[in-house]
Amino acid sequence: MSFLKQRFRSTTGHVGIAFEDDAIRMIQVCDHRGHLSVTGAAWVPLPEPGIDPASLGESLRAAFVTGGFTGRRCAVSMPRSEIWTQLAKLPDMPDSELDEAVAWEAAERFGVPRETLECDWMRTSGEGGKEIFIIAADRGRMQPRLDAVLAAGLRPVAVDTDFAGVARLFSRRFRRDVDADRARAILDVGQSGSVLLILRGRHIAFCKPISIGGRHLDLRVSERLDLEEDAASGLRQARMNNAEALDPSTDGAVSEAARPVLAELAREAMLCLRHFSVSVRGDRPDHLLLTGAHAAEPGLAELVQSSCRIPVQLDDESACMSDLREGLSKAMAGAAGTLESWAAVAGLSLRGVNASRGSGRRAA
Repeated sequence: MSFLKQRFRSTTGHVGIAFEDDAIRMIQVCDHRGHLSVTGAAWVPLPEPGIDPASLGESLRAAFVTGGFTGRRCAVSMPRSEIWTQLAKLPDMPDSELDEAVAWEAAERFGVPRETLECDWMRTSGEGGKEIFIIAADRGRMQPRLDAVLAAGLRPVAVDTDFAGVARLFSRRFRRDVDADRARAILDVGQSGSVLLILRGRHIAFCKPISIGGRHLDLRVSERLDLEEDAASGLRQARMNNAEALDPSTDGAVSEAARPVLAELAREAMLCLRHFSVSVRGDRPDHLLLTGAHAAEPGLAELVQSSCRIPVQLDDESACMSDLREGLSKAMAGAAGTLESWAAVAGLSLRGVNASRGSGRRAA
């Protein structure tokens, strides 16, 4: 959700800051002749539940100083588990009236007081363009994180969603009129859940949350292998990072345990694509891009491709993730984790690149 519009043009983006459930990712990218490079990057582990803005601000300040970043403007996203989303049908009305109508609709649907919500919305292409995708967050949870960012000496210019960052990253080459009707699917697999997006040009035509993510895989592996959840998560991370030291029998046991969850995620993605085809009746996406912190889970791409009957890939045709690989390797010294986990925060940084084009808040 974007609260401020951009007014400055630059080839170096803002500092992207993505608050996740257990850590904070920070990255700043530069767009040079269509290719991305990394100006700075950092990963900040979060303490136990409960955010102290002062101490967290010191951690962010240290990461900023040592991470190679330039400038203090930043774009921030909240953890996906703290963002409420919902598709709704609302009567036609001016945008100014729709803002307030969406806020009351969100308060009723999510069962929270209107005054505690920060809301945004975008129109999708479904049901004749009358569907509204509602995005809401609790101000009480958002404010301590923004206070920590300010305490670090940074200047937030926008609060966005992680999936909007993903869409921005993979829409860089689709701004021409001839690209306006070309549909591409993206499945972003996060820790607490996933999101399936359909993009047309640089617009989001369809957005559907899926309540299956890395946490559910950790729980399944933990139960099946009788492990602590942290140990199960460590095994999965090792597999996604292609750890050669993992014992073949252990690798096979983790794969067998995770497969039912992966199959259910693939099935949900297929249902989302089917819903898009029925409600929008546009061109079927010509491929599906798999990204997010858990996109590299072994076997997931094959299951999604089999279930959805659509080619699946881990990078777009402009190879923007490959562009980021070398820069992240240098900046993070082997501690970056999976490359796909940086897609959303890189998209946040891109808010500052050629920002005079506008943020496209109502473009969906």
